[in-house]
Amino acid sequence: MLNFKQKLLIYFTALSAGALLISNLCAVKLWNFIGIAVDGGVILFPFTYILGDLTIEFYGQKISKNIIFSSFLINIIAILIFYIVIALPPYPGWSLQNSFQNVLGFTPRIILGSLIAFVLSNLLNNYIFTQLKQRKGIFERVFIARALGSSAFAHLIDSFIFETIAFLGVLSFNEFLIQAGFAYILGLVLEIVLSPIEMIIQKHLEGKITHES
Repeated sequence: MLNFKQKLLIYFTALSAGALLISNLCAVKLWNFIGIAVDGGVILFPFTYILGDLTIEFYGQKISKNIIFSSFLINIIAILIFYIVIALPPYPGWSLQNSFQNVLGFTPRIILGSLIAFVLSNLLNNYIFTQLKQRKGIFERVFIARALGSSAFAHLIDSFIFETIAFLGVLSFNEFLIQAGFAYILGLVLEIVLSPIEMIIQKHLEGKITHES
């Protein structure tokens, strides 16, 4: 029978893969914020970093890396299945083929940018978080300090890799810089806003894991 920590790892893995897939679906839509085009997936990406931070905290760097690559693989499989289903001839009278294709037939640059940005930024977050945990001082003692410290760099890499692959050449250079910069700031602000909840979750899970062991 699985103990709480083992069950929690299954949930973390499923949530990570699910969050990436939902982000990719949401990234198809660009929404307007005071004249700035922002992809819908940016809203959910801080959640992947929170999951990553909690995974590293409780399971270590190696298992966290395994989850990153598992999430990547699951999303590749999902995308291939979407393309296969899109290619199947629609039933006569079914009029939603174009809508289905528009939503699930990801623009190659967007999906490529999203997946590469996810892997590289989360590996960077993994590395920085681990290094901060080994330093003396506030980063060693305080979970949220190393979580936000690592995310500040990882978000930057994530935003600019995704925006570069997905939109450079499509937008003007100034529009590209504004959109990438805003995506970074928005993602970081969202994680800061969610940090009290992240701390509560970390303390609660730490208590349950410690009590069980």
